[in-house]
Amino acid sequence: MLHIKFNRRTIRGSLARQLLMLARIGSKDLEQTSHYGRLYTTRLSDDFRFPKGIRAEWHTHKTAKMELIYRADDKPRYLIIQFHGGAYQYGYSDSYRRSAIKYLSITCETKVLSLDYRLAPEHSHPSALEDAIMCYDYALQMGYDPEKIIVVGDSAGGGLALALGLYLRDHHLPLPKAMITMSAWTDLAADGESYIRNKSRDPLLGERIETLDVAGIIGETDVYDPYISPAYGSYEGFCDLMMHVGDCEVLESDTLTVARKAAQAGNRVDVTIYRGMFHVFQLAFSLIPDAQKAWKEIGRYIAGQFTECSVKER
Repeated sequence: MLHIKFNRRTIRGSLARQLLMLARIGSKDLEQTSHYGRLYTTRLSDDFRFPKGIRAEWHTHKTAKMELIYRADDKPRYLIIQFHGGAYQYGYSDSYRRSAIKYLSITCETKVLSLDYRLAPEHSHPSALEDAIMCYDYALQMGYDPEKIIVVGDSAGGGLALALGLYLRDHHLPLPKAMITMSAWTDLAADGESYIRNKSRDPLLGERIETLDVAGIIGETDVYDPYISPAYGSYEGFCDLMMHVGDCEVLESDTLTVARKAAQAGNRVDVTIYRGMFHVFQLAFSLIPDAQKAWKEIGRYIAGQFTECSVKER
């Protein structure tokens, strides 16, 4: 079952996109470190200040390095596994710590396990997928039932989440209860129609998408391999999906292609297309109303999947 809805364009959200267009944050130059204040950073700080009552600790399992973030006074029964974005070339950062904290604020009895997977081009495919598999295996070893796990990911992390699901299905392993993707990068061949339609409208990836080192990411793998480009996979026996994307993104078709395939295969798929929104706008958190609404929607979805967990409207 495919359910698609459209969020209304907001003035503040449209203004934010226009400012990004003017600032040309999505320039063709790929810097090793990017920092745009409260909007986004690729930095991982040694002195990051977690909110009072929030704890964080690093774990390793074979090739996987992970940060577990949780409330000190909680008794978690559920787990959110988070895969970060960054075109497989930028690592886990403070932005995703903020994202993990946000998940804790909109859910109850939950921990967040964030994977810091190996990066291209030093570690091309399947390194990130191998780390994702090890991360999921570690979650099971921690004692979490797959029915109490939701995997989330944005951009490359969204594609990685879907690739993990395909791998688990293909190897007859239990899938998580559901997956949530934000602006998932699922088509590294860039064959989707939105790559042309939205090229001039996307302030972050419109022109930049052509400069990404896809060859360094995929290594010796065919770009149409579903484990690196999940848009070309089949979705029989998959889990429930919630998918967010902006209608100004070059990656819009990446989400819709997977959504339609997954729904045609008999899975429940909920898609929200946010009008006027840019790539992974959710990481603006409270700065724009579109992001606020997206997080409320995500909180309600998680509560619906974890039926014993009430939603927190924060």
